[in-house]
Amino acid sequence: MLKNFIKKIPAGNMMVPLIFAALISTFYPSILHFGVFTEALFTSRGMKTLMGINLLAAGSQIRLSSVGEIFRRFSVMALARIGAGLIIIFLVSSIFGREGIFGISILALVCASLNHNNSVFITLNIDYGDELDQALAGFTSLITGPMLSMLVLGMSGIANIPIRAMIDALLPVFIGMVLGNIDRNISSSLKLAQKAIIPFLGFSMGSAINLTDIYRAGFSGIILAFIVIFVIGSLTVLADIYINNRPGHAAWALSSTGANAVAVPQIVAEIDPSYLPLVGVATAQVASSVVITIILTPLITSWWARGRVNNN
Repeated sequence: MLKNFIKKIPAGNMMVPLIFAALISTFYPSILHFGVFTEALFTSRGMKTLMGINLLAAGSQIRLSSVGEIFRRFSVMALARIGAGLIIIFLVSSIFGREGIFGISILALVCASLNHNNSVFITLNIDYGDELDQALAGFTSLITGPMLSMLVLGMSGIANIPIRAMIDALLPVFIGMVLGNIDRNISSSLKLAQKAIIPFLGFSMGSAINLTDIYRAGFSGIILAFIVIFVIGSLTVLADIYINNRPGHAAWALSSTGANAVAVPQIVAEIDPSYLPLVGVATAQVASSVVITIILTPLITSWWARGRVNNN
């Protein structure tokens, strides 16, 4: 009965646990910290382990003969998404300065638009993508995190993307690719494991969400999420359709704000104290974008993917 209900909800295997966990985290967070095993399984503490498994499983689906096509798809979407974000950031900065527009500062705009949620991307491509879309996760993990935001804001020294971080993101993918090409049975087993951990990954992501962030950010947080999904996301989808000749659902799956973006405004302000007056509001706005996009992106991706299938 419960399983049939979940199947009726777009990306339900991830969304139902995520929303349930977000409600607990908002109204009764202490229950998730009952003990070490509870925290390891039901809070964000376990997210990195789950993501590591996901990346290894994604790598196991890569065939050496398909690496070129995977990288081509990734390059088009990455350049479109980052390029669209940079154009918007440049225009707003040039016209309105660091105070931004609609109450959204440049600090919030950069942090929210240049940082996607790779867990959402992986999960949605398991549901709606082909094997190459699923394998894209290893590459898309390289274009998320605080470093790109800091680099765009012009931070020197610490803003340089460390080689070790890039190797760290690629290592699970590489190990998975080696194992999957040595033995196809390993690849099949890891693909099943990848599907099995989706509900746990959804709950882990939800446990880091506080729904009151939407209220704290006000209307500006909603506008910021709108820019991430419908402006930057739409341009990425167009590139995926007309350059990659793909249906576009993988590009929609990339249209979110990653949870780690919430910490970036404070990091930037510690490097450049002139941003300190903007940190409080920017953090709330980015958190709002995280919450809204993590809910809307799966719904839009599902609607788009199913619509394309019905039209064909």
